[in-house]
Amino acid sequence: MNKLRLLFLIGLLACADMKEEDLSPFVGTWKVTEMGVYQISSCSGEVDDTEWRGLKGKGLTITLEINKDGTGVETITGPNPEVTTFAWYDVGETFCFKEDCYPYTMSNDKRSFHINIVSDPYCIDENFEITGHSNQRECESASSSNAWIPKKCQKIKYKKQI
Repeated sequence: MNKLRLLFLIGLLACADMKEEDLSPFVGTWKVTEMGVYQISSCSGEVDDTEWRGLKGKGLTITLEINKDGTGVETITGPNPEVTTFAWYDVGETFCFKEDCYPYTMSNDKRSFHINIVSDPYCIDENFEITGHSNQRECESASSSNAWIPKKCQKIKYKKQI
């Protein structure tokens, strides 16, 4: 009987270990360490992080708490503090949170990852309303007060807090 109990206990421990291994690498607390816009809109080249460094100097921090139950909390401190709860999941090379999905690159040691947020180009008028123009020539020809906003790619890098 004691041997049976011992085997049952070992089986339970083995299952518990498997569940811990199945946890997503995203579970934990992450802090934004880098943010900026790539020089090249195809998400390559150097990243201009001038704005991010200025905001960090004013006390801005962004933290993600990713829970294993599929929920999370984003906490922004600094000039415009905000706390947002969200649902999350990851599928292959895509991390989904705050109602959007982004391709990500996870470091080999699983202690940092980054996402790229691509913004499509668009045209705005003098009232900052988006127009229906699909290219720069069409946008600027329609009105001298229109402005073409080119495609851009923003990088956000997160580091796991221990």
